[in-house]
Amino acid sequence: MVQKSAPPGEEIILVGIGVSPGIARGPVHLSTAVFETPQLEEIPPEGVEGERVRLRAALAATRQQLQVMRDRIASEIGTKDADIFDAHLLMLEDRSVLDEVFSRLEQRPQKAEGAFYGVMSRYVETLKRIGDEYLRERTVDIEDVARRVVRNLRGLQPEHAPGEPHVLLCAELTPSDTAGLDRATVLGFATEGGSHTSHSTIMARSMGIPAVVGLPDITARFHTGQDALLDGYQGLLILNPSPETIANYAVTRRKKAALERHLREMVDLPAETCDGRRIVLAANIEFESEMAEVKAWGAEGVGLYRTEFLFLNRPSLPSEDEQAGNYARIASAAGPEGVIIRTLDVGGDKLHSLHGSLAEANPFLGWRGIRVSLKRRQLFKSQLRAILRASTSGKVRVLFPMISGLEELREARATLQECREELRAEGIPFDEAMETGAMIEVPSAALMADSLAKEVDFFSIGTNDLIQYTLAVDRGNEMVADLYQPCHPGILKLLGNISDAARRAGIWTGVCGEMAGDISLTPLMVGLGFHELSMSTPQLPMVKYAIRKLPAERCVRLAQDALLLGETAKIRDRCREVALEYYSELFVS
Repeated sequence: MVQKSAPPGEEIILVGIGVSPGIARGPVHLSTAVFETPQLEEIPPEGVEGERVRLRAALAATRQQLQVMRDRIASEIGTKDADIFDAHLLMLEDRSVLDEVFSRLEQRPQKAEGAFYGVMSRYVETLKRIGDEYLRERTVDIEDVARRVVRNLRGLQPEHAPGEPHVLLCAELTPSDTAGLDRATVLGFATEGGSHTSHSTIMARSMGIPAVVGLPDITARFHTGQDALLDGYQGLLILNPSPETIANYAVTRRKKAALERHLREMVDLPAETCDGRRIVLAANIEFESEMAEVKAWGAEGVGLYRTEFLFLNRPSLPSEDEQAGNYARIASAAGPEGVIIRTLDVGGDKLHSLHGSLAEANPFLGWRGIRVSLKRRQLFKSQLRAILRASTSGKVRVLFPMISGLEELREARATLQECREELRAEGIPFDEAMETGAMIEVPSAALMADSLAKEVDFFSIGTNDLIQYTLAVDRGNEMVADLYQPCHPGILKLLGNISDAARRAGIWTGVCGEMAGDISLTPLMVGLGFHELSMSTPQLPMVKYAIRKLPAERCVRLAQDALLLGETAKIRDRCREVALEYYSELFVS
């Protein structure tokens, strides 16, 4: 039971990452649930069949729990978030996983807990080595399923949550933990781990629960009953807030509420600078069910459809017909700017669920993206044919990922041309004028943008990977994460080079990385001359508001100045100065 009053104490302010907006205040509830990793526990050979029976029963119980959870989430906050549990359910059906677990039981008789968790842990470690940050984060989903199965094997019940309003502090929250939160009592939560794009934080945003992640050691430093104030906007956890802090946040809440009402009213207005320059605002998605949210937030189209999730967590690859149907439905719902479909951008070791993975010393610099597609031509052609077929249902563009040179791009385009010729011969209609783009996320591509621009209709800049590759920084590595600097002079020079090359070639350029949705950098994005900015849907209203307040000519001067400044901090500060000059109300705190 949460204490009704908190003990007095000095105000403590912790800075993490705000991943779900909102402000919450209440007594702390510290979750003490700790998952004990099962170890290998040998048994007599005659006990193996009993372990098989136990495992099947635990899998069935897990399946039932996930289905109940999926249905509840679908009815309460929508199918987009419920789809997360479809992927969890598919993991339970993966024959390759179960066959390996049963093989372990036979080869070395042991308890099912250790055998099952051991197999799943190997897949988790393989995913963690992938260069793509978004896919690395999906390891939480696998661990979530694995732990639920183990808990069912052990017959453990979920931790009892308090029945009174509270701020939850815990080491981590899995997607199923988040789905189980009672919104009537959980005012907000803070965790030691997590990220902005984890499924738990995505669900928190949908559920309207303020959340802050990246707060080390909070479970060791604090205790149940302390008074806490959580700021999901700025990523702050304030323990024992002073009367002055509480009063300030009461004002902030009112300002934020008024701003959010205003942003909602702007949803259908165009993203146009005050001196008439039009910018296309689009959404990044990975699931078909997100299309309702794309429309609700006023996106003009889908600037990046990540197709990887059609291929992962399933026992077999999707057929051409299945892909074509999926792409066509998205194209028909995408709006005037249509959808940009990125071809498979995942390591080759993940093509058949998570089984049979290849050992690569450095997958981040390994066999992934367009490199996989060009080596697996039938897989590539199946996807390209599906994309072409879908182009009759709406405006469709195709985007080739991880292009590092002309040869790759030309080979990809030649394969696309083969698919066109095949469909013509078969009498299958498609858009003959479908645009083709190159994703610029490798420094070599940015440096030779002039040559690449002659081969395509548009560029899409993946700033997340471009920054990581250029600065040799894995932002998921806490030892060097502070070196991940979007305003680094080298990054700006590459962005300027890409934009200038596209302009000279008469093609347009979009940005689909996180820089596109950062309102402190919106003046820079406008000033560099980008035609389209694509981001997660909740970011759209604020970026639109910012664009409508800015004069394009002021942004151009900023970009010119920034390219000459030469120091990261000076560039970042200059961008923020311009942002505060024109829309300081978006930074209200």
